[in-house]
Amino acid sequence: MLSPKKISVIYLLILVIAIFGVTIPGLFLTDVTFQSVARSQAVVGILALAVLIPFIAGEFDISVGANLALSVALMAWMSNEYPGLGLVGMIVIAIGICSLVGLINGILIGKLGLNSFIATLATSQVLVAIALKLSNNQMVVASLSKGFMDWGQGLSLGIPNGLFVTLAVALVVWYVLQYTKAGRHVFASGFNREAARLSGVRSERVVVGSFIASGAIAGLAGVVFIAQVGTFSNSIGMPFLFPAFAAVFLGATQFNQRPNVWGTLLAIFTLALGVQGLQLWLSESGFWITPLFNGLALVAAVMFTRRQAVRKATAVEPTEPDDPAPLVTAGTHAAPEQQPREVLGR
Repeated sequence: MLSPKKISVIYLLILVIAIFGVTIPGLFLTDVTFQSVARSQAVVGILALAVLIPFIAGEFDISVGANLALSVALMAWMSNEYPGLGLVGMIVIAIGICSLVGLINGILIGKLGLNSFIATLATSQVLVAIALKLSNNQMVVASLSKGFMDWGQGLSLGIPNGLFVTLAVALVVWYVLQYTKAGRHVFASGFNREAARLSGVRSERVVVGSFIASGAIAGLAGVVFIAQVGTFSNSIGMPFLFPAFAAVFLGATQFNQRPNVWGTLLAIFTLALGVQGLQLWLSESGFWITPLFNGLALVAAVMFTRRQAVRKATAVEPTEPDDPAPLVTAGTHAAPEQQPREVLGR
């Protein structure tokens, strides 16, 4: 359990805290630093969970950043044009429209068979166009209630309120993936879709459902973001995409060596603390640190994930003909990757 292969991010986190805690303790080891990281990464954490679900199902959702921006644009636009909808109504409409985007992605990919990378990349451009139309390509200040804005910018028990939303979403996603039949179907579809289909899993519906969930969670991330910032600008969305994907890839190498919720969140805050420490250390000249650090982290995470996948593939030995190897069926409690490839393909 303490092997660096399983918890390397924890060791990296300890190293980051130790290095910057010794070199710049007065700047790094402060409540302001940790609260700033927690507040800024709460939205990234929610967005990473949106990426995680289709990723486990074997697909990529590149549109989550644009979907977040659409949610922010809708909230800002509705608050100015239709204030009578009320805060709850605006939130429901924003998340509902983002879920509809997820449904469209799911149909394009799960039903029509389009490549997920290309399809969601195209969808993201459409979403950007809609957000720009709603905002008239200008910064829009939302006319939201003071209580909502105070909640978004406030603290509870010394922790930014947005982080509680991230943890709540993480708990729901973790429970569904770990302890429900739907979660097992998502893992089975991502591991070997054809084998899952032959075992009774309706893989097309699983893929569509994963994109709907991704869209809804991305919409919620937009709601949390506008509660923190209160404005929409055309630069929102894309800066969140790379940290989210880097965290998902790096988190997939932690704990159980497969994509998982807690590894993803741990990777997010570890990388963010590293970026924050470097920026504080370099002071005003560190504006270029974030994109460089996130880019290198994403490459490193993908390389490490690929290396782990190759090791797992070579470690699987052929099943003996006389071995009573059960067929993986819908609703089986064992995780898909715990079964040999030969069994899933039988």
